[in-house]
Amino acid sequence: MDVSVIIVNYNVEHFLSQCLLSVRAGKDVLEEAGYAAEVFVVDNNSVDGSCGMVRRQFPEVHLLDSKENLGFSKGNNLAIRQSRGRWVLLLNPDTIIQEDTLLKCLEYADAHSRLGGLGVPMVDGAGRYLPESKRGIPTPSAAFWKISGLYRLAPRSARLNRYYMGNLSKDESQPIEVLSGAYMWMRKSALDEVGLLDEQYFMYGEDIDLSWRLMKGGYVNHYYAGTSIVHYKGESTKKGSLNYVLVFYRAMQIFARTHFRGRGGRAMHRVIQLAIYLRASLAIASRVSKAVALPAAEWLLSWSGLLFFLQQYGMWKNIRYEWDMALPATGMYALVWLVAVKLQGGYDKPWRWNAVAKGTLIGTVLLLATYGLLPEPLRFSRAIFLFGAAFVPVVIALVRAVLARFGGDAGEITPKRLYIAGRNDLMPMQELIRTQDVLEPVAFGSIYALSIQPESIDVLDDGVRWLGGMDSLSDAIRIHQFNEIIMSGREVPAGQMIRAMGLVSDKNIRFRIAWTDDGQIVGAGGPERGAITEWSSAIFKPRARRAKRAVDAVVAILVLLVFPLFILRKQSDWVGAAVEVLMGGCTWVGYSEASNGAAANSRSFVFQRAEGMGDRARQRTLLTYVRDYRWTIDVQVIWEALISYRAIHRHGSN
Repeated sequence: MDVSVIIVNYNVEHFLSQCLLSVRAGKDVLEEAGYAAEVFVVDNNSVDGSCGMVRRQFPEVHLLDSKENLGFSKGNNLAIRQSRGRWVLLLNPDTIIQEDTLLKCLEYADAHSRLGGLGVPMVDGAGRYLPESKRGIPTPSAAFWKISGLYRLAPRSARLNRYYMGNLSKDESQPIEVLSGAYMWMRKSALDEVGLLDEQYFMYGEDIDLSWRLMKGGYVNHYYAGTSIVHYKGESTKKGSLNYVLVFYRAMQIFARTHFRGRGGRAMHRVIQLAIYLRASLAIASRVSKAVALPAAEWLLSWSGLLFFLQQYGMWKNIRYEWDMALPATGMYALVWLVAVKLQGGYDKPWRWNAVAKGTLIGTVLLLATYGLLPEPLRFSRAIFLFGAAFVPVVIALVRAVLARFGGDAGEITPKRLYIAGRNDLMPMQELIRTQDVLEPVAFGSIYALSIQPESIDVLDDGVRWLGGMDSLSDAIRIHQFNEIIMSGREVPAGQMIRAMGLVSDKNIRFRIAWTDDGQIVGAGGPERGAITEWSSAIFKPRARRAKRAVDAVVAILVLLVFPLFILRKQSDWVGAAVEVLMGGCTWVGYSEASNGAAANSRSFVFQRAEGMGDRARQRTLLTYVRDYRWTIDVQVIWEALISYRAIHRHGSN
């Protein structure tokens, strides 16, 4: 065997398909010249159907289907250990090679006896040359110029642009220092000598580390300009956004710690730390600005409207207001209304007008109630409150309408549906849905599903694409952008339903439960439920979370204020629990089932509404608690525990 091509894939099915087609063509050319090649694909627990695609369209490929995300290093090493070629090519799935690329690289590599690794020119999807095709070792100075971006001032400088070896021509074959992990051709015997990819690196940096070790082992890394490939830069990793940037910088830290000692290592560590803090700060600033942009715009417009009204009202009534007092006062009034709207969930998505109306009403009542307590210079007229009660909702409506018109949120959302079920219930669910009029047709032909049975994963039958197990829910939604989830009432346990809703509670996703049997798992709706139940989990809504946290804090403070009474009642464990609740380590009342593990977006808990119940009753009670949550339920559970002298047993996780 001459060449072993290894591709590590993670959720880029369409890019992988193109890549394998190009590799198949290159392999044919190689074999026509009398050489032999093999192809490995290591799939890192993708949820986009990649494995099924490889099995159907590329049966000649050795598919290594991992049930966890191994990362780049472990995934490649897994295949390298099974490979039989004299040469190993590590290839990104978001690349396309030319028909003669494999043959040309093999002939060039065989002609250089001390060649340890080989890279080629890469261009992006627009045909632009990618500078990472040839790189130098990231010494402390090279890392500084790269991370700071100052290398762009002198792109051809051997010093400032040492990281990208800017002084070397991109059109000439020559020795370089660092190969790109997107196309990393290496001598198998050299890997046996210097070792495989360092598995400390999850992603990024491992190509630099291995290139450095090949050089230290006496081998020469080459840049071969006789061919080129397309690299859709970042497609195989971009879905993780800022996290991947931080992974890159941490990889640089590992490299510095491993290969640089003394002052150089410390200097490089400081440069990388500074870069991490800078990128994190920029990300936080971006998120904060996005979070406050909408309320800030609505506050400014409301404030301006109140000022305009006050001016016109003063002219009409022939009243002269002190504007140095009117400016801050009207701004405060507008702020009270918008804070009330916020507390009522008026800024939670999806936006609900009843929350805006409730918030405006509460803000108006609060302002009218405190009007008499305000200092005389701040008491202009109650008419401004009546005007504001009508004007603020109009401002909010207009701003939201503009966003809907120009922000892409206008119109009905086409359902993109995900099923959670087992093999036994998925087809009955489909038949049930076909007989109902409550569901809109989906926008795509195939059916996407997550399985509660591991053996169903990556199976394509009857148009069903199994994307993985329940632990793949978050990735499936992130990759496919589902906006509707239908769960099997017969096969999905109540605890897993709750967990699924918690995992995606911050997204605008509609949940439904399809009941295809006589109701063995009783939850939403009880015996009179419809065949398909719309499920709204109140406990995961931001307003409910705020109310639940408020109950936790108030009860904890009350317990601590009267802690001697609890000691006298021999309930001192309540005091310790109160401290932990107040610190945010746990909540008073939880909702998970011990048999189903940790629920998402939740903490450890002290009591549970369903304690002491049988399995059936517990599932029913917990589902109802999650669906119909009110803060008064928590107060009731805590009070019953108090008067019954119930012992506190902290449950591991909610």
